[in-house]
Amino acid sequence: MEATARARRRWLFLPFAVLVVIAAAWSVFWVMAARRADAVITAWLQDEARRGRIHGCGSRTSGGYPFRIEVRCTDPSVQLTTAQPPRVLKAKELRGVAQVYDPGLIIAEIRGPLAVSEPGQPTAWQADWRLAQASLRGVAGRPERLSVVFDGLSLERVDGERPETWAAANHLEFHLRRNPAAPSDKPRLDFAAQMTGATVPGAPLLRGKPLDGEVTALVSGLNDLTPKPVPMRLKEWQAAGGRLEVTRLRLQQGDAVAVAAGDVGLSAAGRPDGAFTVRMAGFDRLVQELAGSQQGGGLQLGLMAGLAFLGQPTEIDGRRAIAMALRVKDGAVFLGPLPLGRLEPLY
Repeated sequence: MEATARARRRWLFLPFAVLVVIAAAWSVFWVMAARRADAVITAWLQDEARRGRIHGCGSRTSGGYPFRIEVRCTDPSVQLTTAQPPRVLKAKELRGVAQVYDPGLIIAEIRGPLAVSEPGQPTAWQADWRLAQASLRGVAGRPERLSVVFDGLSLERVDGERPETWAAANHLEFHLRRNPAAPSDKPRLDFAAQMTGATVPGAPLLRGKPLDGEVTALVSGLNDLTPKPVPMRLKEWQAAGGRLEVTRLRLQQGDAVAVAAGDVGLSAAGRPDGAFTVRMAGFDRLVQELAGSQQGGGLQLGLMAGLAFLGQPTEIDGRRAIAMALRVKDGAVFLGPLPLGRLEPLY
């Protein structure tokens, strides 16, 4: 009987023993995952430094046990040493979180404002927001996907004591990933962006009139993602036969809508070279804004008649619209057969 009672007591304690073993095993697993995540972050920081982007923290702490790996960085900064001229970016706080079962995916939240300046110089630009989040997969060695989302974004130019709002948006997001179908030695990048409620106070047509837009594109020819001066980057991109293929571009301001698709690259002289098909609806209101609602009636009529003559009838969202060919030949811009001017070389 006594042996039977002892056996029963052992069975009563067995679930607790199992829980202890599971907790200990999970703790070991969390520590190993945290070390792996720390190694990934360290390798990424080293890779970024080699690419000319030096990241720093005022202080760095980690935690998140038992289900997350969390890293908090106060006063984060980035030095862009290869930019011309070099730039320094500083924010208030950066918090990165990874799930313990997937440390290769990091989700970050950034607290502003973000100050941009040259080294040792006062702030030249400043950005702030209600919410800024980013996600990055494959952070070490081979980044696979990057997404950034802003809510309540404003960009200010700091010139003197009073900052001046240069642009703002209720919502802005963009996504960049390596195209999975492209060969590893010739990578292609998929790009997508969306904005709502964007305004540019310095542009007469956009002042106080929110603009919505979205774009999807494919970039080829960027075989080396190491940061370089823009002229050098563009020369290499042209030599590699790089193209920017815009599969969809849509801009809407009130009733006016423009949709475009096409591709562009650079000629041997460094000038844009490509072609787009542009469809527009509600363009008569835009012409009125360009020419002035009180004056220039003849100019309005001439512009609207010219656009109607050059364009072909089409539709956008069931509305009447016109379609036109916009061509850029070694920097020379044509709207249909009409020459509009010539663009300067980009390098």
